[in-house]
Amino acid sequence: MALPERCPAWVRRILAIPRLLERAANLAAALLLCALVAALALNVAARAFDLSIVGAALVAGWAFSALAFATLPALLAHDEAGPRAIVAAAIAGFATATLAAGLVDAASRVGGVEPVLAIPRAWRYAAAAGFSGLALVAALRRPWSALGLALGVAVSTLPLAPQPPLIGAAVFAAALACRTPVALALVAGVAVSPGHLSEAALAQNLMRGLSPYVLLAIPLFILAAGLMLAGGIGERLVAASAWFAGRRRSALGEANVFASTFFGGVSGSSIADAALGARLLVPAMIAAGYPAARAAAITAASAVLPNVLPPSIALLLAAAATDQSVGALWVAGLGAGLVLAAMLWASVRFTPVGPPAPAATKPPTAPATTPERSATDRRGPPRTTPGASPAPLAEPPGAKVLWGLLPPVLIAVAVLGGLRLGVVTSVEAGLLAVGMALLFAIPAGMRPILAAVWDCALQSGRVALLIGAATPVGFVFATSGIDAAALLPDGPAVVQLLAASLIALLVGTVLDVGAAILLLLPVLVPAIGGDTIHTTLVVTVALLLGGLTPPVGILVLVVKDATQIGGVYRAVLPYLLALIAGLIALIAMPALTSGLAGLV
Repeated sequence: MALPERCPAWVRRILAIPRLLERAANLAAALLLCALVAALALNVAARAFDLSIVGAALVAGWAFSALAFATLPALLAHDEAGPRAIVAAAIAGFATATLAAGLVDAASRVGGVEPVLAIPRAWRYAAAAGFSGLALVAALRRPWSALGLALGVAVSTLPLAPQPPLIGAAVFAAALACRTPVALALVAGVAVSPGHLSEAALAQNLMRGLSPYVLLAIPLFILAAGLMLAGGIGERLVAASAWFAGRRRSALGEANVFASTFFGGVSGSSIADAALGARLLVPAMIAAGYPAARAAAITAASAVLPNVLPPSIALLLAAAATDQSVGALWVAGLGAGLVLAAMLWASVRFTPVGPPAPAATKPPTAPATTPERSATDRRGPPRTTPGASPAPLAEPPGAKVLWGLLPPVLIAVAVLGGLRLGVVTSVEAGLLAVGMALLFAIPAGMRPILAAVWDCALQSGRVALLIGAATPVGFVFATSGIDAAALLPDGPAVVQLLAASLIALLVGTVLDVGAAILLLLPVLVPAIGGDTIHTTLVVTVALLLGGLTPPVGILVLVVKDATQIGGVYRAVLPYLLALIAGLIALIAMPALTSGLAGLV
C-alpha cells in the first residue's frame, strides 16, 4: 500500500520497521548458515588432523535450530490482500504466538548447561522465542496482515479446550487453502488438538525434531546447489541437454527431461529445477512451437527427477525418518531416477507436440524471482533481466557440452563414491559438495555467491522449520490411537506396497512432500514386509508425484506462478501417467532400486 507523498517522515520510519526487521532476520539466517558450515568444517578438520577442538558439532546443531526460526519473519511477511489473506495471517499468527509462548515456557523449564561449551540449554529456546516474536512484528507490513495477526494472537491467549483430531485436521486444511506456510499450518493443527502435548511440550518436540545430526546435510546440499547455479552451471546444463536432444520438433521437450536428469546431480531439489526450467526452457519451447500449457507441464513433470536422483533431499529426509543408510537410498534412487527419466522421455518423445502457438502470441516471460515456496525445498539466484525473453537455445559445441556436465558429474561421483566406500558421512559429503561447488562459483564473482548464500539460508531454514513442525504432529498421531498401517491390506509385500503407494499418492496431493515423508514413512515402512530400502524409495517416489496433482501440486504451482500459464494441471496428465507407469515398474522390479544398492 503506497503512502501519501505528504506523509510525515516519522510515520514512514515507523512503517518501515517491519521490513527492516525482516531484513535483519534474513541477514541473521545467512550468518547462521555460514556459522553452520564453518562449524561443521572445523569439526571435520578436528577429527581428521586430531586437533584439540571440541563443541563444533554442537555449535552447528544450535545454528541449525536457530536458522529454522530465523526464517519465520520471511514466512509471515507477505503482500497479499483480501479475506483469505486475513484468515491466513490469523492462522499464522495463532501458530507463531502459540509457538513463542511454548518456547518461553520451555526455556524456563529447561535447566543445566551444555557440558562442552558451558552454555545454558535454555538459550536455545530463548533464541527461537526471540525470532518468533520478531516475526510477529515483521509481519505488520499491511493492514490486513496486522488485523489477521492481532486476531490470531488474541485467540492464542484464550484458554481453549483441546479439540478432537478431526478439528485439528480441519484447521490444517483451512490453513493450506489460505496458503498459510505448511510448517505453521502443522503447528496450528497441533495447537488446536494437542492430545497430550502442552505448549512447552510442543516446543520441545519441535526442537527434538531438529536434533538428528544427519539433518545438517540438508542445508549443505541446498547451499551446494545455490553455488552451482550462481556459477552458471544451470544454463550450461540446459545447453548440454539441448545438444543431446538434437533437432527434432520434440527436441526442447526432451532437453527439458535431460536437463532435470543432469540437474539431479546438482541440487536434489525439485522446486529449484522447476524454477530453472520455467525461467530458461518454457519460453524457448513456446517459441519453438510447443503449446504453452504443454511446455509448462513438461517442465513441472521433469522437476520430479532431481528429488529422486542423488543427492536427493527427499531421500535424505526419508533416511532420517526411517533410520536407514543415506548412501544406500541414494544409490537406489539413481536406478529409480533413471527409470522414471526414461519413461518421461518416452512420453515426451512420442506424444505429439500439438499445434504451434499462433504467430502473434508472444511467449510469456519469467519474472526475475519466483514466489516463496515451502518445502523441501529450492531455487538459485535469478540470472535473467526482468521482462526479457530468453533467446532460443543454441546448440553448443561438444566441448562446451562436456564442460557443462563436468561439475554435476564430479560432485555426484565424489558424494556417492565417498558414501559407498565409507570414506565420508552424509554431512561430510555435503561439505565436500559445498567446497567443490564453491570452486566452480568463484569465477562468477562475490555478488552471485553472496546472493546464493542469502537465498539458500532462507530455503534451508524453511525446510528445517518444516522438519521440526512435523515432529509434534507425528507424536499426536502416534498417541491418538489411529493406525495408518491398518489401511494396508493383508497379503504379499508387493500388494501392500501397491496399497501404500496409492495412499502416498493421495496424501501427496494435499500435503507438502517433506511433511508427508516425516509423517507417513515411519508408519508405513515398518508395516510392509520385504526390503526396507525398496519400500522407502517407492513410497517416497509416490509422495513426490503428488507435486503434480491438485489441490497443492507444488511443482505445477511454481511453474504456473513463474510463467503465468493456465491449464497446466490438465496438460500434465500424460506425463503424470508415464511417471506412475515408471513407479509400477519399480514396484515390480526391486532389482532396479535396492538391487542396484546391493551391487556397490
